[in-house]
Amino acid sequence: MTTIITSKEDFLKNFPEFSNCQEIELYLIRAKCYVSEKDYGNLSAEERKLAIYLLTAHLLTLKKKIEKGQINPGFTSSANIDKVRVSMVPPPSLGAFEFWLNQTPYGGELLALLYAKTPTPLLLGGSFIRTLF
Repeated sequence: MTTIITSKEDFLKNFPEFSNCQEIELYLIRAKCYVSEKDYGNLSAEERKLAIYLLTAHLLTLKKKIEKGQINPGFTSSANIDKVRVSMVPPPSLGAFEFWLNQTPYGGELLALLYAKTPTPLLLGGSFIRTLF
């Protein structure tokens, strides 16, 4: 089983919009905690490298959003002006992992890649559940 080689330079070739970011190597390491760098399973070597890079871009984008206070916990369903009241509804998704990935375009692309490479959904507890791993 081979190991996928990733680098900051290669990441920047694919995602030049992060050229000003100083923490790319740290977030590459974090991404490999979620997506294994071992070449096995349904993803080819290039697809696995792309998955690692997409997750790195996702994590870096989330970091920027958090710093700016832009993380949205759900959709606004109602709001009042006097004595400020806002009601939030979680977005429709099958689970927290999907919701988390859909916070950025990079995470959404990663989710699409994983779905494209995931076997047919399983029937668990009477409903179809997609399994990503």
